[in-house]
This record gives sequence, structure tokens and C-alpha cells, in this order.
Amino acid sequence: MCEKRIRKIKRGTHSTRIRETRRLQRVQRLTIATSPPNDDYRPQPVVCPTQPILMDKALQNRVLLELAWKTVVLMQKNKLIQQKIVDLQKETTEFVSTVLTNPESRQRYLDHLQV
Repeated sequence: MCEKRIRKIKRGTHSTRIRETRRLQRVQRLTIATSPPNDDYRPQPVVCPTQPILMDKALQNRVLLELAWKTVVLMQKNKLIQQKIVDLQKETTEFVSTVLTNPESRQRYLDHLQV
């Protein structure tokens, strides 16, 4: 009997390595593209800043306010669209009920279901 060997897959390690190598390749391409065309020039590795760029409080507050405003606008649009969907569902239900109350249409619908 053949036994299958199942190795445990560590989540995220392979994809993290791939992501990191692609990022390094991108950084190297950018440094080479911006480098002068000297033959003896060797690109230096780019050091990424480890500390986040600090914004002043007023700018942070303005950004938060804009995001909150956009969220409110989107919620209002969503509410209107949802109401239109409910109205359309009601209209469709009423139309189907009126069509099915007609005996000729009802018989045609039942014949269609049997086929």
C-alpha cells in the first residue's frame, strides 16, 4: 500500500519570501533606472525609512474629516439604492401576481413548467 507523505505548509512564509524578493527587485530596478550611465557605477542599496512619516495634527484631522464625510455620502447613496431595489422587487412581485391572475397566462406558465 502506498502512503502519501503530506508536508505541513507553513502559511505565509513562501508568499512573504516571494513578496520580499519582488520588492527588492523593484527597488534595484528603480536605483538602476535613476543611476548615471557610468560603467564603474555600482548601485547602492536603498535604505527604507523605518519610522513612519509624522503628519501634523491639523492635517490628520482634515484627512479623518474627509474620510468621515465620504463615508456618510456613500451610506446615503447606499440607502437610496437599497430603497430602489426594494421598490423594484415590490413592483416585480405585483407584476408577476397580476400576470398569474390571468387564467390564460397562468395556464401557459404551468405548461412551461411541465416541459
